[in-house]
Amino acid sequence: MYRRRVVASRRTTDPRDLDTRTRRVAPSTAGAGRERVPALTVLGHPRAGRVGDRATLLGLRAGETVSLSRATPIFSAVPTGGAPQPLADPFLSRHSLASLILREGVLFVKRDHGNAIVRLDGVDLGEVRRVDDVDLERGVVVELGDRVVLLLHHVDTVRGRRPPSFDLVGESDAMLLLRKEIARVATTDLRVLLRGATGSGKELVATAIHRASARARGPFEAVNMGAVQPSLSASALFGHVRGAFSGAVADHQGHFEAADGGTLFLDEVGDTDAAVQAMMLRTLETGALQRVGDRRVRKVDVRLLAATDADLEAAVAAGRFREPLLHRLGEITLRIPALHERRDDVGRLVVHFLRELLDAEAQARLLDGEATTDWPWLPAPVMARLARAPWTGNVRQLRNVVRQLVVLGKDEPTLSLGPGVLAALREEDPPLFAAGPGAAAAPVARPAGQARPVASGEGPAPTSSRRGKRPQDLSEDDIVSALEQTGWKRAAAADRLGIARSSLYTIIAGNPRIARSQNLTADEVTSALAHHGGSLAEVARELRVSEHGLKLRMQALGIQVDRGRS
Repeated sequence: MYRRRVVASRRTTDPRDLDTRTRRVAPSTAGAGRERVPALTVLGHPRAGRVGDRATLLGLRAGETVSLSRATPIFSAVPTGGAPQPLADPFLSRHSLASLILREGVLFVKRDHGNAIVRLDGVDLGEVRRVDDVDLERGVVVELGDRVVLLLHHVDTVRGRRPPSFDLVGESDAMLLLRKEIARVATTDLRVLLRGATGSGKELVATAIHRASARARGPFEAVNMGAVQPSLSASALFGHVRGAFSGAVADHQGHFEAADGGTLFLDEVGDTDAAVQAMMLRTLETGALQRVGDRRVRKVDVRLLAATDADLEAAVAAGRFREPLLHRLGEITLRIPALHERRDDVGRLVVHFLRELLDAEAQARLLDGEATTDWPWLPAPVMARLARAPWTGNVRQLRNVVRQLVVLGKDEPTLSLGPGVLAALREEDPPLFAAGPGAAAAPVARPAGQARPVASGEGPAPTSSRRGKRPQDLSEDDIVSALEQTGWKRAAAADRLGIARSSLYTIIAGNPRIARSQNLTADEVTSALAHHGGSLAEVARELRVSEHGLKLRMQALGIQVDRGRS
């Protein structure tokens, strides 16, 4: 197979000279028998099936240096297992782009290849960067060559038996713990109060508890108390009889009765009307209810699950929520993690939602396209920006953003983050990869707490990022001319233009004048080969692609490459 030749430059920094005056990456326990260690999880890869693979970096503690390249480290599929394998992307260098080094409990990321694209949390790596405990707990987004996105973070070394998935997407430590808790509470009939931020998936967890319980064959009733009018909430929950009030023309069964023998889920329970809280407390204490306007008492067998993102303790103190009801609801309390607490699940969720939406439109080929193309449909920089987003709306917000990406990008050669998506993410700076010749590679501000460059007196200063022209200042003719002069080699053309390679890829994606090798058809290639007597150089010149891209496309199309004419 054709392989790209990359020569690694030598760096003068000796890791032994790195200053270690910082917080330590010391072994920390999250419970008996558990230890937190650094790991790398794949967030983005040209082959979508690799997203979620993980490399646990136990060797760092033994003094090993972990190199980041096409061949190292070795990742294992999570949770399916399977044969461990490297990143194995043909566009990544076989030589080390960067190294992870642990010295006296301090983790450093050191650049090994001077020209390679390596970013940490959207910022060029420079020479050396220190990664603290707080960074590892939050997760540091690592971009390699605009091809692969990794998360450098902490994981538990001891997990025990893996719990069932319960149809919940995620393999982070936070999700594994939640799934273990679901498995345990599902075997009981206790009431469960689910607490978590909006959009974190509380109803999905409630559904999982019901389906895993002995009540799974019974009904599952879900009610959003925030959407029920206070004047109608008593009737909605407990039912009413004919003539109980104006408009009650027939007997009505409430949600408690509808859930008899099964589970009733009350979302946004903190919004329950004060008068209804008293009725609910009585039903929970006695297992009996009365329909509005009815004297008859009815027995019900219902397991109650409730959820809220409100501070119920503060509501109790303010007199808006009954304290006895709070204790009745929370016989067991489960906390649903926010998305920023499970950052290594972002890639898994994005791929899951993409596949779900694309399968519905029979367009899975977009996600499962060729991994050997120079710019896949789901490019790494887009995934990196999604991974760095704050996600204040959690999984619900992520799903909405993915839906918008699919709607706007399913007919495009590559996904891009346009102004609408960035507005949804509350990003104020221009998109890194908005399609079109006017797109700029805007610098990404580093949020507080993210990995930072080594400061003065703390080790070698980082190398500043290369500065050049702004992409929006270049004309279409400038770009086409630079590509022609460099044999349509994107990296060389970007250097000639003085812009980032990622910016050039973005411009190319939005310009119909510029061909892309992965869009070439078999007829176009074979016709050009016949016309030029098999000369790859002439064919590449005619088709306006690089020889390297042409060879990869020929391999993908099953057209044999004549080595003698390469």
